[in-house]
Amino acid sequence: MIAALIRHAEISKGKNVLVLFLLMASYLGMLVAGVFDVFWAFAGSLVLSYATDLYLHRTEPDLIRFLGKLKWGLSIRVLTRELAVLVLMRDIAGGDRDMFTVVFLGFVAVHALRLLYTFLCMFIKRRRALPVRVRNLDLSSLRMPEPPPPIAFRAHERKLLYLDTSIIVGALASDYTGLVGFSVLGGAVAITLALLGMVILLPTINQCRRVPSHERTFRILNKQVAEYRPEVVLYFSYAAGARDSAYQVNMWLDTLSRLGRRPLIVLREVTTLRFLAYTPLPVVCLPKADDLSLLDLPEVRVILYPANAGKNVHMLRVAEAKHVFIGHGDSDKLASSNRVSKVFDEIWTAGKGGEDRYQRLRGTIPGSAIVPVGRPQLSAVESVTVRPPERMPTVLYAPTWEGWTADPYHTSLILMGEKIMRMLLNQSEPVRILYKPHPLTGKRSAEATRVHRRIVAMLEADNAKRDRQDSRGARSALAQGDKRLADLESRMGRLKAWTVVGVYGVWDKDRAALARPPKESWEDLQAQWHETFWESRGGERHQVVTGQLPSLYSCFNEADLLISDISSVVSDFVASEKPYAVSNPSDMDPELFKQLNPAASAAYILGPSCEELPLCVDAARSGGRDRLAQHREILKRYLLGDGDSMVRFNDAVNALFAKGMEEFPPGDTAEPILANPFTQAAAPGQETDATMQIRHLGWMRQQLGPQQSMNQYF
Repeated sequence: MIAALIRHAEISKGKNVLVLFLLMASYLGMLVAGVFDVFWAFAGSLVLSYATDLYLHRTEPDLIRFLGKLKWGLSIRVLTRELAVLVLMRDIAGGDRDMFTVVFLGFVAVHALRLLYTFLCMFIKRRRALPVRVRNLDLSSLRMPEPPPPIAFRAHERKLLYLDTSIIVGALASDYTGLVGFSVLGGAVAITLALLGMVILLPTINQCRRVPSHERTFRILNKQVAEYRPEVVLYFSYAAGARDSAYQVNMWLDTLSRLGRRPLIVLREVTTLRFLAYTPLPVVCLPKADDLSLLDLPEVRVILYPANAGKNVHMLRVAEAKHVFIGHGDSDKLASSNRVSKVFDEIWTAGKGGEDRYQRLRGTIPGSAIVPVGRPQLSAVESVTVRPPERMPTVLYAPTWEGWTADPYHTSLILMGEKIMRMLLNQSEPVRILYKPHPLTGKRSAEATRVHRRIVAMLEADNAKRDRQDSRGARSALAQGDKRLADLESRMGRLKAWTVVGVYGVWDKDRAALARPPKESWEDLQAQWHETFWESRGGERHQVVTGQLPSLYSCFNEADLLISDISSVVSDFVASEKPYAVSNPSDMDPELFKQLNPAASAAYILGPSCEELPLCVDAARSGGRDRLAQHREILKRYLLGDGDSMVRFNDAVNALFAKGMEEFPPGDTAEPILANPFTQAAAPGQETDATMQIRHLGWMRQQLGPQQSMNQYF
């Protein structure tokens, strides 16, 4: 356990790690003070344990979960605290046995009530859980009962385990004064609070009978979906963390909202829904595969997949639709030419470069299945313009993450990141740095997390140095900008909350206020946010960008030079025709590196020594008029294609939709209607056992219907 704590300390915030070790020391201090009967030392350790516990719960829930993995969760810590109290009172057991008995029975009673209380909360939670979550669909006709009072339900596990506080305080008071009444009072308070909480939950338990059934929920959901009549589905399930992977679906939301057909977004993880960006489109989240099969999509003929994930098979079963892999970026990584993609009917790439990558698979995927459609998202990327001479050059460093394999050269962050930062910060003529790591940075490598934090510390230190040189007016503008950003984020939050009207989690008392569509548009608010952010930060402060805002493309527009790795960021940045550098941490021959990675063919290649970095910075100062400018223009057409990408994407959707409608007209079904195989007499030798079994299973599935599962028969 100590070794795990030390390793976690290396990748955690220093302040929180200090609090973590204070927490551990406080429990050890209670036990030692109890053994040696040092009352005030015990009381001090007790207060410290409560303070550090509460702090970590509020500010660092990841560390609390980490303690749970070490078998030192909240329940164990509470039992340890109670054991320490009993150890402190062991001498009383030989004298005033009543006081010891009262405290011991108080602990027993509290834990017994905790079990009962937890059972009631679990019953409420499971009984109220709906199989579906939605956005922009009105499920108010489900008439969900009001939620349980937060004071008695929210975070009930932690609240219940703190119930023994009054017993412990009473025990210490009895130990100090010798009066058993304090212990009795402490036990009475704890038991009363537990009983009061259960009484508060009783009306909610009674209302659980009104929770709609599974069948009724899907009947109402399918009615709402049928009224919308979706034609295209964007289906997403994540392969890594839901919060970190949400960008893969968020990047397609604006494109879908501009489609000429009616799109529906289908998610498989509730956490993804929580981190989904604003969208006016209807969203359905179905965590269970069996529930996904109950979603009626009779007019859907095109299903788009931004990621290769195992749960894709649950949607690939829809034979009436054409299945298309659109990915979440176009790069020279192996993921952008994965053999798994052959399960899809078509693969849409940005340009000829993506088509060539799949051709490397040597016939695994036919050329007719690869369709270049451009990158509609890149309409937000501004083309290179003449940089004002007084403006400080801006360098965007956007390394990719360490990947799923042990390849040390997947990212430049670990091997080159700090060196790149130091050289940029030590330029004779200063530059501004925008640092935007990949959302999955540190997912596999603790070293990547450590390097990331050291880079952030370097930029913060340099910002502090520059702030001391800035005028008071600049610092005032920064403070006013933060205030304005907070107001805009609040308005954006209210607009996003409006999309969940009528969903489980929004109650009758809230619907009247949320039923009126907001007057503000998301696009206007987001544009105001970006304008305020960059203006308030000035043109000299470094920025660390780890959230959804500012967006990657907004960072593109601010930057004069990109430094990145082999990733889709490079291909997207080519749309700006600005200078860019690609890391070569393996120190491969630059010409061979360009041949293997066509997206880097118009880049400055940055080796592990970073000796080429001054040349890259000079290119940034040139305002795009460097020696590789013409190469970038040619590469842009190769990677991203010509013409309006949104028109090309929309045309591809329409063409595939028409093909799907031709094969399966409305009302037709891909499911063959089979007769009962036991009523059909087959001539000997005309049907194999395997064929007979397939026909038998198909007939059983038809008889059971979509509401039942065949698993119970096998």
